[in-house]
Amino acid sequence: MPKAITQKDLNKIAAMIREWPKDQPFKWENICVGARTFLGFVPTRQALSKKPMLVNAYTTKKKQLKLAVEGLSKVPKPQSMLHAMTTIARLQEENDALKSELSKMAEVANRFIHNASMAGLSREKLMAPLTSLKNGD
Repeated sequence: MPKAITQKDLNKIAAMIREWPKDQPFKWENICVGARTFLGFVPTRQALSKKPMLVNAYTTKKKQLKLAVEGLSKVPKPQSMLHAMTTIARLQEENDALKSELSKMAEVANRFIHNASMAGLSREKLMAPLTSLKNGD
């Protein structure tokens, strides 16, 4: 007779569900087979689907996968392989430029923070919200 499923086992199975690979079919039967790693036996679908923690992890992952598919369906299909490659190259260049700009901005921010702290300004003063200007003040 199979052993009882402990809370520790449930946590491991729930983590497995949350990290389910996108290239594997997401079905209870496959989850049962995957649970063998933690339990030493293949539980039934009914045994796992009675556990609220696993049902919650399953429904959350299912929704996440569905949203990912819906998101991909909104992406326009390229007219050709050349068009797709051109788009990817353009986006990669844009991404690289934005990363470079972000790096330069972080360097400037660090310089400002360093110089401000050397001038005696505390972190709290540096992080204080901006005061709004009213009536042209």
